[in-house]
Amino acid sequence: DRFEQRVAPQIPQLRSQVIHNDLNPQNAVVDKNRHDHIAGVFDFGDMVHAPLINELAIAAAYQLKRNNFPLGVIGSMAARYSARYPLKRLELDLLVDLIATRLMLTVCIGAWRATLHPGNSSYILRSHADAWEGLAWMDELDPKAARAILHKACEGYLDNDE
Repeated sequence: DRFEQRVAPQIPQLRSQVIHNDLNPQNAVVDKNRHDHIAGVFDFGDMVHAPLINELAIAAAYQLKRNNFPLGVIGSMAARYSARYPLKRLELDLLVDLIATRLMLTVCIGAWRATLHPGNSSYILRSHADAWEGLAWMDELDPKAARAILHKACEGYLDNDE
């Protein structure tokens, strides 16, 4: 419902390009000397032309359990991203709903694929519990407060050329 109400009407205004579309910990290689730095990304099988902000939303969806304050993690990721490639205000405003959308897709597509491939269901459903936990957390989140926190985190890094 939130996607249909908040995000779908805004999609035509979003910048789009080819994105990886599956940036998760299993598709990233960390620098052997600096474990907090990504050295490379692989598995381009899900690549698609889509809104640019989806790339950040997908990556952030996999980081919600990394901290006791997930919004801080999302804010940090958004700020670092925007420092390199400035986000538009609208993109930042939709980020939380796009993360929730990715989590819902993880649950729905995973459940469907597990019925098609029951012998591989444990692998297919490996992210299910985390996705449900993330969705529960996001359901309790005040969207207005979340947007304010994200805008504060990205202060000075946003593309003001709306």
